[in-house]
Formats: sequence, structure tokens, C-alpha cells
Amino acid sequence: VAQGVEGSVGRAADRVLAVTGVLKAEKAQASVPETRIEVTPNGVDLGRFPELPQRSPRKTLTLGFIGFIRRWHGVDSVIRGMAASELDLSLTIAGDGPARAELEALAAALGCAERVRFLGLAERDAVAGILAGFDIALQPRAVPYASPLKIFEFMAAGCAIVAPNQPNIREILEHERTALLFDPEADGAMWQAIERLAADGTLRARLGRAARTELERRDLTWRGNASRAVE
Repeated sequence: VAQGVEGSVGRAADRVLAVTGVLKAEKAQASVPETRIEVTPNGVDLGRFPELPQRSPRKTLTLGFIGFIRRWHGVDSVIRGMAASELDLSLTIAGDGPARAELEALAAALGCAERVRFLGLAERDAVAGILAGFDIALQPRAVPYASPLKIFEFMAAGCAIVAPNQPNIREILEHERTALLFDPEADGAMWQAIERLAADGTLRARLGRAARTELERRDLTWRGNASRAVE
């Protein structure tokens, strides 16, 4: 029923705004004329991120994740990797969701609960401050068609980003320039990217600055999206 309603609405619309090219292709296959589908990625309110935070060198680096916590986000793989690693790392998880209790139990079972901090739900005005505390920002997994909101916030905050190398993510990030992208099908690939960034503060800073610059260059903001939709 939901698919039928979605298809009917899409075919009747003057324009359909898809958040990724991948989603555009899916909608075109669902009988929405491709000429009426525009790609408009998600964005961010840059007014909440007025400038890049200063991240001072520190012994214990912080990995970070923000968002609704579901199993498919893959945060469990971060906890497992941290528990097995000899690197001096902590993990901050901002947000809530059905997988939180499982992740808390996993961290306790693996003996790293003291290094995993669960912030719970955060006020919107607190997000920039939370992300300023991330040395490495993580998107462990992503569905194939999504335009993850957290990535735009990571970019706005000048975070060094680790994300899966797949078509929808490559529409936003470029490997080695604005992020480190890893093969989501290769065991240990995400952790290799984390280890590389943990060992190279210069690379972290370069990727973070480039990500913020790219966000501004492409105007990946809600105001920019509104302007493009009106146009």
C-alpha cells in the first residue's frame, strides 16, 4: 500500500526531489519520469557551525557517532574494534534508539565500557559542541540510497570522517580529499582507516578543513536546498 501511494504521488508531482542519485534511479524505475526528478542532497544549518573548532592534540583520541541508534548503523563493529585495539581511544555516542541497550551490554562484555560514553538525546543547539569533541567522526554503515544527515554535520564541524565507499556516499565525500572511505564488504577495512587517522594528526586536520570547504563550495545547506528547489 505504501509503495503504491508513493508511486502515485511521485507520478502526479511536478518535481520529485531525491536526496541521492541512487534514489533518483530507484524512483525512475518506479515509473516516475526521470526528467522530473532532481537530486537535492540533505544539508545543514551552517549558522549552528559558525567556525571550525580548534582541536588540540591529546593522548586519548575520541571516536564519535551521532544519530538514531539502530543495529544496521554498525556501531557494534566500532566497539568491537576498539576493544581489540591497542590504541588509546574512547568512543562517544550521541543519540538514542533501539540498539543502545545492546551496545551498552556489548561494551561491558568486552571490558571497554569505561571508554564508551553514551550521551543520549542531545538538544539541537548542543550538537556543534559535541562534534567539536570528535577527533574522528564515524559513519560505520549506510543504506544504499541515503544522504546521511550526520555526514553534513561532520563536514560543518570540520571532522575527519570515516565512511563506507559506496555510490551514495561518494556523491558527498571524496576518498583521501574530504574523508577516508573504506570497503564496507572488507573485514577490518573501517578499522584500518581509523588507525591511519589516529596516527596522523596532520591528515585529520587536512580532511576536516577540506570537508568544511567542500560543504561551503557546494552550498550543502538547507537554505541552499530551498533556493535550488524554488529555482
